[in-house]
Amino acid sequence: MKKIRILDLVIILLVVSAGIILIIKTTLHSASIVSVKADGNEYEYSANAEGIYKVKGRLGFTTFEIKNGKVRIIDSPCPNKTCIRQGWHAPVVCLPNDVIITLKGNEDDYDAVAQ
Repeated sequence: MKKIRILDLVIILLVVSAGIILIIKTTLHSASIVSVKADGNEYEYSANAEGIYKVKGRLGFTTFEIKNGKVRIIDSPCPNKTCIRQGWHAPVVCLPNDVIITLKGNEDDYDAVAQ
C-alpha cells in the first residue's frame, strides 16, 4: 500500500472544505416567497406566512402547507398522489392538477455578476 503524501492530504482537505462550504451556503439561503402556478394563474405567498392554503387546479383544489420557510402538498385530487409523497421539497409539482409550487429568494440576491 502506498503512503499518503502531503499533496494528497491538501487535495482531500480542499475537496472536503469546498463541500462543506457548498452545503452551508445552500442551507442558509432562505426563500422569502412561495410562488404557486395553478391552472394558468400565478399566486405568491410569504414564506413566513405559515398555514394551510388551497388553490384551484384543473381537477379541483390542491391543499398545501407553508411551514418554517418550506412548502409541501398535503391533499390533491390527482389519482396517484405523487405530489403528496414529495414531502418538503421545492419545487413541488402536481402535473394532473396543473399545480407547480416553488420557493423564490429575495429579488435583491444575485446569482452571478457579469461585466
